[in-house]
Amino acid sequence: MAKVLDTQAYLDMVCQLLDQGQQHVAVPVAGGSMTPFLHHGDTVYLDLPDTPLKKGDVVLYTRLNGQYILHRIKKINKDGSFIMVGDAQQALELLPSRDLIHARVTAARHRGKRIHPGQPRWWFFQHVWLMVVPFRHRLMQLSGVLRGKKQKENAAREF
Repeated sequence: MAKVLDTQAYLDMVCQLLDQGQQHVAVPVAGGSMTPFLHHGDTVYLDLPDTPLKKGDVVLYTRLNGQYILHRIKKINKDGSFIMVGDAQQALELLPSRDLIHARVTAARHRGKRIHPGQPRWWFFQHVWLMVVPFRHRLMQLSGVLRGKKQKENAAREF
């Protein structure tokens, strides 16, 4: 029989581990809001931020309703608030306080490969993908069409 783990309780424990000095806490990604950078089932490695947060960082934070979210910082406002966005989203979210941010993603395992800041995939999503927020859905649709076309061509070659 499979056990069901309460996500809220699980992430509460992750935050406690980080607060106690644990480093590189591995957490599985649930959901698709960070697609295409991260997919459901990938793993992120969380650490307490040891340097100032910046535009493009992926962070674990809580919304005012207590829900944990893993999204990217789109902008840091002069008043100390943050504009957040998931990589699969166009809607921006205001995060009113730094106190709501618990951890920064310092590495990830995407489709079995470990990725780090500075690597091309990380850099692309941290910089380029963040600039094209209004066009993301169209770009993702185009990518899906191109992938589908390539899969059809490969299937035809195999036949």
